[in-house]
Amino acid sequence: MFLLLIAIFALIAPAISRPQEPAPVVAATAQRARSGEESTPIPIINQTEDSSPDGNFHFSYETGNGIKVDEKGYLKEGQNASDLIQVIEGSVSYTDSNGTLINLRYIADENGYQPTGDHLPVAPPLPEYVVRLLNSTAQSEFSQGTSQVRADSAPAASVVSTPVPLPPVAATV
Repeated sequence: MFLLLIAIFALIAPAISRPQEPAPVVAATAQRARSGEESTPIPIINQTEDSSPDGNFHFSYETGNGIKVDEKGYLKEGQNASDLIQVIEGSVSYTDSNGTLINLRYIADENGYQPTGDHLPVAPPLPEYVVRLLNSTAQSEFSQGTSQVRADSAPAASVVSTPVPLPPVAATV
């Protein structure tokens, strides 16, 4: 009797545990099929691709709905002659759902992924007292010798040579 109960549960468990909702993509496709809506494929107007055994590549394509993609990759020497760094540069342009033309340029190298485009958010400028505080901190670290500055690094900001008083901070109760 006990074995019969286990066999019944073994048959029922997979049926109960199956997903009850179809996957969203499948559901959307099924809905279009039921409504008779046809989706027309978007044609590729232009496509190029070139690659070489040394790791360099270039590809681009343009679609019938205005999407344009261009990307190239190459190897460059790092700080040591034996270090090779993969660099990928490219651009993408398309029209968003509001009708705005989006142009995105990017580069990915030893400094990470760096996108640029007018549509990307920009941080607001730092308040003047924060800039003064950062400059003051950098100056004090430099004068105490605690700052580790590399000779090949670019200066981040100009350093104020005289201390500037900061605005008072409101006390919390």
